[in-house]
Amino acid sequence: MFFYYALAITALLILYYLLLKDDRDSKEPPGPKPVPIIGNLVDLLMASGNMTLALGNLAEKYGEIYSLKMGSKKTVILTSKDAMQTILSNEATFARDFTGMWTDRSFHKNLGIAFSEGEVWEKLRPWTFKMLKDFGFGKSSDMERFIQVASQRLFATIDDKIGPEKKSCDIDIELLYNQPILSIMWQMIVGDLSPEDEPSLKILSEKGDAFVRVSIFGAGIVIAFPFLRFVFPNALGYNVQMDFFQACNTIAQNLFKEMEEKMRKSPLSTPTNLLKAFVQNCTKDPKIFNCDNFLLTFQDILLTSTETSNTFMEILILYLITYPDVQEKVYAEILKVSPDERDLSFSDRKKMPYTQAFFLEAHRKGQPFQNLVPRRALSDITYKDYIIKKDTIIMSDTRLYYENKEDWPDPEVFRPERFLDEAGQVVNAGKIISFSFGKRNCPGELQANIVTFLGITALLQRYKLSVPRGQCMPRLDMRPGLTSKPYPFQATFAKRQ
Repeated sequence: MFFYYALAITALLILYYLLLKDDRDSKEPPGPKPVPIIGNLVDLLMASGNMTLALGNLAEKYGEIYSLKMGSKKTVILTSKDAMQTILSNEATFARDFTGMWTDRSFHKNLGIAFSEGEVWEKLRPWTFKMLKDFGFGKSSDMERFIQVASQRLFATIDDKIGPEKKSCDIDIELLYNQPILSIMWQMIVGDLSPEDEPSLKILSEKGDAFVRVSIFGAGIVIAFPFLRFVFPNALGYNVQMDFFQACNTIAQNLFKEMEEKMRKSPLSTPTNLLKAFVQNCTKDPKIFNCDNFLLTFQDILLTSTETSNTFMEILILYLITYPDVQEKVYAEILKVSPDERDLSFSDRKKMPYTQAFFLEAHRKGQPFQNLVPRRALSDITYKDYIIKKDTIIMSDTRLYYENKEDWPDPEVFRPERFLDEAGQVVNAGKIISFSFGKRNCPGELQANIVTFLGITALLQRYKLSVPRGQCMPRLDMRPGLTSKPYPFQATFAKRQ
């Protein structure tokens, strides 16, 4: 009998030890104690029912850098600009968390730009963006041409909705800019946009938006417990995610095969787009340049460049109709720079400080990229008195920084003037975090700035925007997702002429 009592007590002590054991090194960042299997999931849920608030709420207790366990994965959360800039600029953070849906979408291979590492990332990323630059990506003059074409197509659609007898109409803003921005990137990747391409753009637009809107909580659960994506694929959004990836792959594979056939007939022709340049390199370096790698590169470029720009355009329109005085100040600057109603160029931006301040404040208040794409530590990293261990997942949350009253007086107020000095010139632009830090940051910052500046100024030259008559003011809080998007809303578009 004594033996069984001793065995039971020993088992209870072992269980007690496992439940309370914290395997963190004393030099690792502090944080709540994890429990076996689920880690700190309960702590996150108790911190806030809104997952966009949870990480910041825990930071108020544990500091600018703290530790969590997402399932069994060691994770460090960064919430100050200093921590993000210092740690994410360290080359030891230039890897990604390659698990769950991210491995499935790339056939469990080291492919593409966004989640690859080592030789593939070091060769493919610079080559891709050099080629895109040659074909217009980030060149203001070439981008202006692409954007003007896309804008005119969009304005024709809006004018059709208004009709010949009316001067205004109410329009759903969700996805309004998704397809026009997709068309810009399509032209640089594929070349000319033909009517036959329209169905592909429609599929990519709709499925890409569904991918981004899928529950951030579900995506987080899959990161912590990758096997659950097969157990609850619908509830966790896995099927929606894979549907988008499969649609991209089908379209990209058809494009790749068509270009291969064209290259067989004319192998020495000069490349005029990324697709053609990619296929030409397949015989030179098949390890990097192959069909699978093109599929993932196609996905990465379209998802990152299109969705981020479209989300920010929705946020800008939301603030323009919510704060009509801000809209009038932006429009006044447009008239001052272009009294003859000519199309603005990106160089005009320098003469429009209030418009620049409006974009900066929209970044700060809207926080479309509140959680930067997670990194993975390739080796131990030291920050202040802490050590971030090798293979730790590094997540960032910008909300507390943007709501910190020491950095931003009256942070709850939407006030573009905070980015202007007494002479009316732009200041503090460097305080905005939207494209991460280090070599693994988003390379599309210039492209995004060109698209949003030209897209919004062209829109306001043609239409006055307002909240539809009889409707409530739209929600200003953002809808959680892989990017933070506005909740669905409408705006009245009234012709200015």
